[in-house]
Amino acid sequence: MQFNFHFGKKKPDKKQLIIVGVVVSTIIATLSQCTGVSENGLWDLLDEIQRKYMPQGILNEIILQDPDKVNRRVGRDVDKAIRDVTKEYDRIIDESDKKYQPRYIEEKNDETLCYTEDCKKLAPPMRMCSPVFDEIDCPLRSEDK
Repeated sequence: MQFNFHFGKKKPDKKQLIIVGVVVSTIIATLSQCTGVSENGLWDLLDEIQRKYMPQGILNEIILQDPDKVNRRVGRDVDKAIRDVTKEYDRIIDESDKKYQPRYIEEKNDETLCYTEDCKKLAPPMRMCSPVFDEIDCPLRSEDK
C-alpha cells in the first residue's frame, strides 16, 4: 500500500490551469466586446472577487502567472493603502497646524520711545511669535500645554 502525502498547498495541474485560463480569458474577452468595458477592468474585477471569496483558488494561480495582472494588483493594493491612511494623516496635520499657529503677543509699552500723547495711544506694540520655539521667544499658552 502506498500513500501520496503532500505538505502545504497542492498546486493545480497544468492541464487544469490551461483549460480554466482559456475559458476565463474567452469569457472576459467576450464581455469586453459586448459591454465596452476594458479587459483590464474586467480582470481587476475578477481578481478582487476571487481574492474576497476564494483566495486559494485556481483563478488566483492564473492571475499570479501573468506579471501584468500582478502589477495591477500591487498598484490597487498600494492605492488602497494610501486612501486608508490619508484620512488619519489629514487629521494629524490639522491638529499640528492648530497647535503651531503663529501668535500675536503684546509687548510692554516703552514710553521712552514715544514723546507725544498720540504716540503713547498707539502702544503697546505687538509682534508675531512662533510656537515652534516655545519658551524662547513665544511664551506657552495654557491651552497648548
